[in-house]
Amino acid sequence: MLFMGTEKYPDENSYNEYLSQHGGSSNAYTDAENTNYYFDVAADHLAGALDRFAQFFINPLFTPSATERELQAVDSEHAKNLHNDHWRLYQLYKTVANREHPFSKFGSGCLATLKTTPDAKGIDVRQELLNFHHQFYSSNISYLVVLGKESLEELKQIVDTCFALIKNKNLPVPQFGTFSRPFSSAELMRCVKVVPVNDSMRVVEIFFPMREVNSLYLSKPTRYISHLFGHEGRGSILALLKAKGWANELSAGDNHSFSDWAAFTIWIEVTEEGLSNVDRIVEVVMAYIKMIRNEGPQKWIHDETATVASCQFQFLSKRPPIDYTSTLASSMHLYSAEHVLSGRYKIFNYDPTAIEECLSYLVPSNALVLIFDKNFEGTTDKEEIWYGTNYSLEPIEEDLMNQWLNTSVHSELIHSLLHLPTPNTLIPTDFTLLKDTGEPKDYPCLWLNTDTCRLWYKPDNVFQMPKCNLIILIKTIECQRTLESNVLCNLWVSVVEELCKEPFTYAASMASLHCNFQPSKYGIEIHLSGFNHKLHLLLKMVVAEIRTIQSNLTSEVFTRIQDKLFQQYQEFFFSQPYSHASYAADLALERSKFSIEKKIEALQLISVERFIEFSMSFLTDIQLEILVHGNVSRIEGAEIAATLIDGFKLKPNMAIQPLQKVIKLNSTQEYLLRLPEFNGADTNSALATLYQIGVIDIETNATLAFLHHLVKEPSFNELRTQEQLGYIVFTTIKTNGNNVKSLMFLIQSDVYSPVFLDARVEAFIDRFRAKLVGMPHEEFQANINAVVDLFLEKNKNLGEETSQYWSEISNQTYLFKRYQLIAEFVKTKMSLDILLGFFDSFICMGSPHRRKLSVQVFGSNHISNIGDPVSSDTEVTTIKYDSISSFREEMECYPCIPEMDLAAFLPN
Repeated sequence: MLFMGTEKYPDENSYNEYLSQHGGSSNAYTDAENTNYYFDVAADHLAGALDRFAQFFINPLFTPSATERELQAVDSEHAKNLHNDHWRLYQLYKTVANREHPFSKFGSGCLATLKTTPDAKGIDVRQELLNFHHQFYSSNISYLVVLGKESLEELKQIVDTCFALIKNKNLPVPQFGTFSRPFSSAELMRCVKVVPVNDSMRVVEIFFPMREVNSLYLSKPTRYISHLFGHEGRGSILALLKAKGWANELSAGDNHSFSDWAAFTIWIEVTEEGLSNVDRIVEVVMAYIKMIRNEGPQKWIHDETATVASCQFQFLSKRPPIDYTSTLASSMHLYSAEHVLSGRYKIFNYDPTAIEECLSYLVPSNALVLIFDKNFEGTTDKEEIWYGTNYSLEPIEEDLMNQWLNTSVHSELIHSLLHLPTPNTLIPTDFTLLKDTGEPKDYPCLWLNTDTCRLWYKPDNVFQMPKCNLIILIKTIECQRTLESNVLCNLWVSVVEELCKEPFTYAASMASLHCNFQPSKYGIEIHLSGFNHKLHLLLKMVVAEIRTIQSNLTSEVFTRIQDKLFQQYQEFFFSQPYSHASYAADLALERSKFSIEKKIEALQLISVERFIEFSMSFLTDIQLEILVHGNVSRIEGAEIAATLIDGFKLKPNMAIQPLQKVIKLNSTQEYLLRLPEFNGADTNSALATLYQIGVIDIETNATLAFLHHLVKEPSFNELRTQEQLGYIVFTTIKTNGNNVKSLMFLIQSDVYSPVFLDARVEAFIDRFRAKLVGMPHEEFQANINAVVDLFLEKNKNLGEETSQYWSEISNQTYLFKRYQLIAEFVKTKMSLDILLGFFDSFICMGSPHRRKLSVQVFGSNHISNIGDPVSSDTEVTTIKYDSISSFREEMECYPCIPEMDLAAFLPN
């Protein structure tokens, strides 16, 4: 509401329009005890943005019309979250809490709470908003963070000028310590059985309320405890539960932290067999708690975590300013002035007493046990009022409580298999920076180019950090050769990730060395990143594990991982409808895509023997594409390549390369794909409307990027803020294959059907052309400057630079100066004539090269509209979801990117 007009700037879109014209953005969020407002803008326009921003806290309007529309927006956001199990869980905790504590209240809002009920009680909601602003918005309990290119004195003058009129009402910070505890004995020692939305969700969560921990930030005792609980190596809770076939994942920490209380939770993703052994899973957890309590705080464990935390802070990568300032503003509420920058990272003191105090809360009599299982459907007796979650609440029997209380790691269940972790040998100690060797600063060089391997190398001669990013692409035709081979690649990723986790990848992550495996359109990618000192050791461990899959993989582990991948596939059906619309668009446009339904069928037919056969053979017919980027020398880069070539035993081969074939939609024709929402209970529908541009050169890329910049803000303002079509409304440039671009409008709504949404997008496009024609020259030039600044903005950290390089390498385009070339075209050649010519060719109704695909996903509120007739002046081809593969085979494809001559990238 504050964004939508102030006394000084009454136009309710003034703020967002100003930011958009000057390359900026904004957002806000309300947490449990504070609200955080933030923006970014081109450096030269900070003062103008701050002046508009400050008015929110001086004289906001809260106009009746804007208030009415925002009530709808809040309700749409609530509708978006109704079928999200994480939102449902959070509200369930509130529901079972002490009703006398504020935590028990509804956490977000909807029309019932913000309009229907207030109207019935004669409450003026707009006046209540004004009262709330007057009552709680005071300068003495607010914190402001401003980051700009100006000197501190200049920034202070700008702030003094803009914010001087914010009133100091000398308000006290709201305190909640006077309330009774949110969880006492009356609310604890109970088991909550919950029916999730997601059919595949199988979770056990153990919840321990405790004292507040914000004031303990100097020693961070819960970080010490969560490190031990979250450990995944030998001797850990998770390793034992995996060995028994009861669990796949575990995480732990103080996930709920407030000014008057906190809660430590242990979240366990269990298997089907695990659901039959919940009592014993909890017993394992309680035995581990008892063990670490009996062992007492270990200073060497504290020293390890403190050392890594100190290194992370010392070599903290820069972040986007909008994120950094927002985070610092929150930190100012939590930490003393000298620790605002470091407080959330560093561990300053060793306080064994604080560790023991926090551990004292982790006892059976202070626990809630929550079990999420779809099989509870029809057996529960309660329904949560705001999300409709079905659950039951049962006391934990005294005998079971005593069993948990008296358990031991030496019990028959555990057999002394739980113990503290061993010292971490992967923690770095050498942070020496390489000397600048005169390598190019804006693109990598091709240091190795053979039939089996390409090595791209770029030292960090920009950020000067003792870090390295290593990306390895295992190119294989198996990722798209058949449905089965595609699923086998996915399964291979899951198996390797699992086999690496217990021996070393968790320990590596605790040392700020990160490793992950992921399927890609060309095969399988391995990403390693972190401090460079011991990165090569991690790589050797990964390669060794890959080479010994067949000897390390048991049928029991394979079955558990296969089931886990099945659950991941199933989870997709319960994601947001707008993601289903985007997925269906990809499925229609990319020949190499396989549907999730088909993948599930294929997965269930794969045996451990078939998987081992695949894993032993597919590495014999691959090519490697490697990027080494960071604080490593050329020699070290070559050694990395040698580790992979020797480890995989690569030999010259004529491996068939996977191709990215993208459907070329016919000009002047529209394509319509309608499907029911996969989660039939979800009330939300979604629309993804794509205007396919095609394979593009720099000129077209620049023009599309500039058009998207101009479209983004007014489409949000008109379709979401004004018309209230739905909470999720955005535009993006979508890429299919390597380099086929489209302009995409995406909307999710529980109020309007996709048919209506598509019509509103077309109406916006029609209006937008008139807006372009009437745009003043000064505004047009301001937007040109904003786009140029965006594309010339320097990367903030090594990761951003790596991603930019890898995008070009993995797409086989190798145009490392793409952003600079786009900026140059927009700056020197962009004109209204060029933009209108592009718009009239590709976007407007009746355009000669317009290629439109409308994907419409129908939720339960609009499923009756799925057969509505199509209203269009253009020929419309209907694509049936279950016949997408036939549609793709009948259509022409864009030509694949030809093999490029890479000689220019070889070292001199």
